[in-house]
Amino acid sequence: MMRRSFKTNLDIRYRDTDSMGHVSSPVYYEYMQTAYLEYMHSILEIPKSEKLPHIMVKTACEYLAQAKNGDKVLVHSHVSKFGGKSFEMEHIMHIGDEQGVVMAKAISVHVMYDYDKQATQPVPESFKQTVLAYQGSL
Repeated sequence: MMRRSFKTNLDIRYRDTDSMGHVSSPVYYEYMQTAYLEYMHSILEIPKSEKLPHIMVKTACEYLAQAKNGDKVLVHSHVSKFGGKSFEMEHIMHIGDEQGVVMAKAISVHVMYDYDKQATQPVPESFKQTVLAYQGSL
């Protein structure tokens, strides 16, 4: 079965760039977080005004190509694995569209979290099933 990725379209703004004219490295993390939030609020059907039941605890990004002010970015995001209390996501950032150059590959790790108890919790089976229903596979 083919895996389906969630797609987030972003515009590169002038403020996203550095003195060399390309996207500044910290901004890629903003793109990753935006893609994660769009994906999760969408598939879990949680209003953006409400907290998600997990928090981002780790990120990494590999920069592959320069993107500049005025470019469009398409981020393909998917959950790549589940742990006992966490899950990992991959985010592939293209300049333009799916056929565009891959400008970065990033990962993010998220822990299921109970805000009332201020504690981590196991990944619910219902969450796994919702992700797999959308993606088709990991």
